[in-house]
Amino acid sequence: MKVALVVHDFDSTYGQGRYCVEIVRLLREQVQFTVYASFWNDAAIPDDVVIRRVPAWRARALTTIFSFIPLAELAVRRGRHDLIHSQGLTCWSADVITGHVCNAARLKQTPLTQIKSRRSMKLVIPLERAFYRQRRARRLIAISRVMAREITEEYGWNRPVDLIYHGTNLTQFRPARDSEEKRALRQQYRLPADGWVWVFAGEAVKGLSEVLKQLPHFPEAHLLVLTRSSLAAFQDEANRLGISGRVTFHGFELQPELAFRASDTFVYPSRYDTFGMVGAEAMASGLSVVLGRDIGVAELIDAGRNGMVCSPQNPSDLRAQLSRLAESPGFGIALGRAARKTIERYDWDACARATLKSYETAIRDRESQS
Repeated sequence: MKVALVVHDFDSTYGQGRYCVEIVRLLREQVQFTVYASFWNDAAIPDDVVIRRVPAWRARALTTIFSFIPLAELAVRRGRHDLIHSQGLTCWSADVITGHVCNAARLKQTPLTQIKSRRSMKLVIPLERAFYRQRRARRLIAISRVMAREITEEYGWNRPVDLIYHGTNLTQFRPARDSEEKRALRQQYRLPADGWVWVFAGEAVKGLSEVLKQLPHFPEAHLLVLTRSSLAAFQDEANRLGISGRVTFHGFELQPELAFRASDTFVYPSRYDTFGMVGAEAMASGLSVVLGRDIGVAELIDAGRNGMVCSPQNPSDLRAQLSRLAESPGFGIALGRAARKTIERYDWDACARATLKSYETAIRDRESQS
């Protein structure tokens, strides 16, 4: 089977990129992939995978989206493929689309302070709506139920949907072997040897400010922050709250699994995230997790059994979940163990097998209708 895989960044350090890298790695014996991307990480590319560069204008997100689509379309049409797999709004001639975001739904959840982002989305949304109403695409791979619902309700998708949660590398993301490993990692990140260590990972807009506001209520807690986002405003906020001494603003981390093993609780009160790989990775690492209740990975949470959920708009709700963990460290440990068992059902092998089945079904559907 010859498949064109179209993505902005074929790079395992990004969510969409990691999904594509893992799918290619695991399916390349059954599938001959050609990857169309404007950026790729050479270390992530198997030797037998062909990469075609799409020379998009990467000045900002908006220019990337609007320049990538026509250039990718031209490049894909030059190739001979049995199936075209587009990562969201990246290529018009898609047979299978993996939906990673629904900007119409995201706009409703974006804080008013992010005016630039909201204006950009208002330009993207009409194009995205037309994309999901195009005639060629036969199947939607939804990375969560919330993703499937949003594409259906906001954009009128009315064709088959395959629910395939993102996978997790269960070898890379695992609990600390013992207290010695955890202690050594805390020294590496300059975290307190004792006490309760929270970790936040991902885009800062997905709840970092809400987490910072909780720290004054938990004097025994220390927060480790892993993010690509600019941190100056959040460092100022920590100073205003009087908690700067209990926050480690680490920035971007190429090996987040080490930071997770050094920590106790993953706090991610995001309002909007169609999945949230960092949440699944924290669960695989055996952490107790507190997630925004409406994000995709929260669909895997049985509250009080393998994790906690909260309403990000309600600070007292987040505080109540953290208080339950503070009152009973053993409860948090039990949640982390159950979280690990849950995620063991959703590794990348399971994701790849389901994706291959989606490919095969899309080709059979096309052949039966031709």
